[in-house]
Amino acid sequence: MLSQNLMYVFGFVLSESPLNVFARRLLFLASVVMIISLIAGIGYVSSESENGQLNMTLEDLRRAELAGAKPSEMEGLISQMNSVAQFESQLQHLPPQDATRRVELLEEVKNTLTSVDVQAIELAQIASQRTYVGRAVTYLTGVICAVIGTVGYYCGVMLYRRYRTRRIFRMKIVLK
Repeated sequence: MLSQNLMYVFGFVLSESPLNVFARRLLFLASVVMIISLIAGIGYVSSESENGQLNMTLEDLRRAELAGAKPSEMEGLISQMNSVAQFESQLQHLPPQDATRRVELLEEVKNTLTSVDVQAIELAQIASQRTYVGRAVTYLTGVICAVIGTVGYYCGVMLYRRYRTRRIFRMKIVLK
């Protein structure tokens, strides 16, 4: 019953139809592009390590999605990345005299990016294992069904031969 209930995330229905899978991926890519465009337009000079950490985090998020992470699992990470974009926006509109607030926001951005990166790596590993187990079960089920089909066919042929043999031996020869 739960699968029949409609769950909305960002206005899209979560089901496993190809159109909705495409819509979810498009939504994820659009949010990543939005975050990158917000960060690219920021007026302060950030260090290379922060940009490197952001790029690494975005790459790990992409790997998690490609590994088969569900949208409900990615939702929390995307919301944290949106908070990073909000922190970056606050940094852009911060007056130059407010150095302590700037340092606090930079530390928040760094901590959030680190947290998202660690969670994305864990999520990619879990999703990869889940995908591997699903594929292994699928292939194993195929092998089992093939063995059952082969044994069933063999038993059917044996029963048919036994029936034909009994029928032949029960025949009566009538002379005309």
